[in-house]
Amino acid sequence: MGVQARKLPDLQGLVIGLAAMSFLGAGMVLFELHSEPGAGPLLTNGKLSDAQAEATKVMLDLFQLVMSWALAIIGAAGFFLKLNLEKGFPLRRVDLLFSLAIIVAAVMSLFFGHLAINRTADLLAFAQFPVENAGLRGLGTYQYISFFLAVLLFGAHIFQFFWARIFSSADDPPNGVKP
Repeated sequence: MGVQARKLPDLQGLVIGLAAMSFLGAGMVLFELHSEPGAGPLLTNGKLSDAQAEATKVMLDLFQLVMSWALAIIGAAGFFLKLNLEKGFPLRRVDLLFSLAIIVAAVMSLFFGHLAINRTADLLAFAQFPVENAGLRGLGTYQYISFFLAVLLFGAHIFQFFWARIFSSADDPPNGVKP
């Protein structure tokens, strides 16, 4: 009975994880297929001025920085789970669902960051100033929001993780003896 009972949650977790990642992947493909750079201001003589070149560099650096932070959040979520397993803390389904949501939000941030960097190259190839392109600014906004969603979910996950364990252990009588 114990082995049979264990197989269903393992399969259920696998299905949930695969479904979430498949849904995310399909959404990314659809977004990419229906996303257009849009028209933007043309560069004077087809070249960036010094100020425009610096603004473009700062924008690209910001995209890359947020992508690095998103990767760090994924690593932190995995390390948090690993550390708690090694310390013997019990993990609940909500802990795993929080971790999945954190990873999905961080992957979305990586996706939008990648699209934004790629879109910048496309706009420059069309001799357009990327910093003032509304479509590119939208991608940057989506990247930023999905990254901060991952950070907020990570904070909520840590809070609920310790809240549940502190108050459940405070409710337990000393030495496990119930009056």
